[in-house]
Amino acid sequence: MNLIEYLKEEKAKVSTYPMEKKLLYLADYYALWIIGILFVLIFLVYLIYHMFFAIKENWLYATFVNVMPEDRVVTEIREDFSDYGGYNLKEKNIVLNTSSYFDASMQGGTNNTYFEVFVAAVEAGDLDIAIMEEDNLKAVGASGRLLDLSKNEMFAAYEDLFVYCTPYDEEYKAEVPVGIDISSSILVSKYHLYPEECVLGIGAYAEHTDTVIAFLTTLAYLDKENI
Repeated sequence: MNLIEYLKEEKAKVSTYPMEKKLLYLADYYALWIIGILFVLIFLVYLIYHMFFAIKENWLYATFVNVMPEDRVVTEIREDFSDYGGYNLKEKNIVLNTSSYFDASMQGGTNNTYFEVFVAAVEAGDLDIAIMEEDNLKAVGASGRLLDLSKNEMFAAYEDLFVYCTPYDEEYKAEVPVGIDISSSILVSKYHLYPEECVLGIGAYAEHTDTVIAFLTTLAYLDKENI
C-alpha cells in the first residue's frame, strides 16, 4: 500500500468517528508527526526571517562583563543611548550583551565558553565596547585585545580617566592606556550595574569608534541630568 492509498483509508476510517474520538485518535497516532511538522515550519519561518528580513548591522555592540541586570534595565540603557544619540533601531541594532562572565585577572578565570565568545567577537571586529571592573580589564588589555587609546585622537578628551596596563608583548616598553574609568557614570549611579567601579575598553578591531564616543557622551550627559 502506498502513502496515498494509506491516507485515503485513514481518512475514510476516521470520518466515521465522532469528533471526540477523532481527536483522541489523531493525538494517539499522529501527535509526534504533527509536532515534527510544526517544528519544521517554525524553523523555516525563523530561518527565512533572519536571512532576508532581520536587521544584521549594528550601531554598537557592547559587552558588560560579570553583571546580572534585570531585562528592564538593559532596555532602559538602550533607550537612553538611542534616544539621546538619535539612533534608529529600525535601521541597525544596539547590542548590549550582559551574558558574559570571566575574570582574566585570576588564574583559570578565562577557562570558559564566555571568554571564548568574547575573544571571537573581538577578533571578528564585532565588539566595540567592553565594560568590566578595572583589574579584569587590565588583564584583557595586556593580551592585546583592547585598543591602545593613545593611538586614536578621538579619545584624547578622556586622557585624565585613562586606565593603563603593561602589555605581554615585549614590543611595548611602557604601560599603554586601554580603558576609560566610567565609575561616575549612570551605569553605577543610576543603573547600579557595578557596585563601585567600572572601566570601558574598546575592542582592538572595533569598527564603530564614532559610536563609542557618542556612548561616552551619553553617559556623561545623562549623569548630570539624573544625579
